[in-house]
Amino acid sequence: MPWTKLAATRTNAASAVCLTQPMERDDLHGTLFQLMRESEYLEVGHMLVRAPLVAGVCYLGAPPMDLGTALNNATLAAESAEPIGFFNSALQRDTLLQSRMESLQQRALERGEFHIWYQPKYDLVTRRCVGAEALVRWQSAELGFLPPGKFISFFESNGFITQLDFYNLEHVMEFQRDCKAKGLPVVPISVNQSRLHMREKGYLHRMHALVERYKAEGIELELMETAFDFGSEAIREHSLAVVTALHAMDFAIDMDDFGTGYSDLSLLNQLPLDVMKIDRSLLLASEGSERMRIVLKMMIDLGHALGMRVICEGIETEEQEALLRAVGCKYGQGFLYGRPMQRADFEAFLRAHA
Repeated sequence: MPWTKLAATRTNAASAVCLTQPMERDDLHGTLFQLMRESEYLEVGHMLVRAPLVAGVCYLGAPPMDLGTALNNATLAAESAEPIGFFNSALQRDTLLQSRMESLQQRALERGEFHIWYQPKYDLVTRRCVGAEALVRWQSAELGFLPPGKFISFFESNGFITQLDFYNLEHVMEFQRDCKAKGLPVVPISVNQSRLHMREKGYLHRMHALVERYKAEGIELELMETAFDFGSEAIREHSLAVVTALHAMDFAIDMDDFGTGYSDLSLLNQLPLDVMKIDRSLLLASEGSERMRIVLKMMIDLGHALGMRVICEGIETEEQEALLRAVGCKYGQGFLYGRPMQRADFEAFLRAHA
């Protein structure tokens, strides 16, 4: 092809690399996109089979770099490509940060650098605090303060999230036990659980041991629907059995981010769900659309009809709060009522608002 400098060379069974003539980004993007569109269908017998392609690009540029470094950079760009990714300084910073986080994660856990913050949930009519969600923050000695958006998805990808989940859950159980000892109100607190636990060996045994140790009240486990999307009916059935066992240990089960598009309604029949958490995106869509407001109301009614508590996330304005009351939602969570706060601040909040 006239735009290539060196013919493509296979680097493994699923990828190839080539050098191109100097080209502006937009021109190269268009050329690559056209090539990928023409090449993504393979003829197998009498059938056309689509093999989706992605491309990562790294300019040799200035300062010059060796081909090994450029290839690594292009590979990183391909991992986040949609479907074409260009390596840049931001991606480089993210890559370096992830490398640093991975090297520090275990030590951070041992040093107690992960801190639990609490965001209140409230009754939309009485404005009393009826619960909270436990959210983790990382105060790293080396990296400074990191919000969850910086590390949670990465810990999901490298598997460390399972250790962090247990760390968070144990701290929340300890908090609930202390609240009872201090005479503070004990409100339900939800703790996120990764889908990776559904395949984790010994998970239920560890959970049972925590229950026996702390005997904490008011613990809810938040699961996303993707926890049951493993592509295998056997694994799905195993996941459902795990959740049923957790419910038998007196954990309440929350379905997080309900209404974000996946929403397998069969789960409402198969899972022992106690709480339906409606995603903020549905609330925002309902502000400007009467049709979406009807959808929101029907989802709330469905949750109530199935005996679940229904909570809407992300309430930031009084207008949103009024909209939710009008469609029958009783409980909410969001900046309008309370931002995530550290333990001491949440204890004071409980005294004033529970």
